[in-house]
Amino acid sequence: MSRRTALVTGAGTYVGPALCRLLAQRNHDLVLSTPAPGQAEELRTLGAEVLVVDDPAANDTSPSGWQVISQILASRHNPIDCAALFPPPIAGQGVTVGPLLAADSHQLGEMTGYLHTTLWALQAVIPLLRKPGGQVVVFTSDAGVRPVANWSLYGAARAAQSFMIRAAALEHAAEGIAINVIGSKNAVFTGFPGAPAESISDHQVTTGPWARHLEEETPLGRLGTMAELAAFATVLLDGSNRFQTAQYFSFSGGWHAL
Repeated sequence: MSRRTALVTGAGTYVGPALCRLLAQRNHDLVLSTPAPGQAEELRTLGAEVLVVDDPAANDTSPSGWQVISQILASRHNPIDCAALFPPPIAGQGVTVGPLLAADSHQLGEMTGYLHTTLWALQAVIPLLRKPGGQVVVFTSDAGVRPVANWSLYGAARAAQSFMIRAAALEHAAEGIAINVIGSKNAVFTGFPGAPAESISDHQVTTGPWARHLEEETPLGRLGTMAELAAFATVLLDGSNRFQTAQYFSFSGGWHAL
């Protein structure tokens, strides 16, 4: 089978490292934005050709940055087969948590940053996908599925983000493009808030007091790993299953169903 090409944004964080390794092992060459130091070299040892989007203008929190990423991809003169997208909030924005009655319109506006970066990402990437057969997975958060007190603004933004992606998937289904959403909760990665760095790897989580409340609220009683998330996402990216589109998948150990 000829090699496929995958775009992975936010490649150096969250599920990016585990996902890139798995795609490389499954016959994919890679286009990476914001990789971790040494990540491209590691993937090349697995047999992948790796293009790093290292143009300083390729900022994935601005529309012009996504245009630069799109132009770099278009310069290859070949469509990409799949894309794993992790749209971040707009630079300087984070997560707004607190009572609804204490919130203001500025905080709500900040949360719409997730919608803006998702819009720009999809607009940049969809035209460059192979037709038919292109696949996209966008990583969001399970916070948009299950309402939780004090998370109203963040959860609403994440719910709207997933709605946008699924609706876009229906717009392009007739072209043979499959676009899906994965929202995670209690799946941890290096840099996860409150987690000691030495306790986290892609394949294993060494729990401790920092993790107890997360484990207790997860029906499976443990935390998910990035290796597990990568394995779940890859079947929606590697060409083996092209019949799934416009779907939201929860990766939360059952948290979303409580």
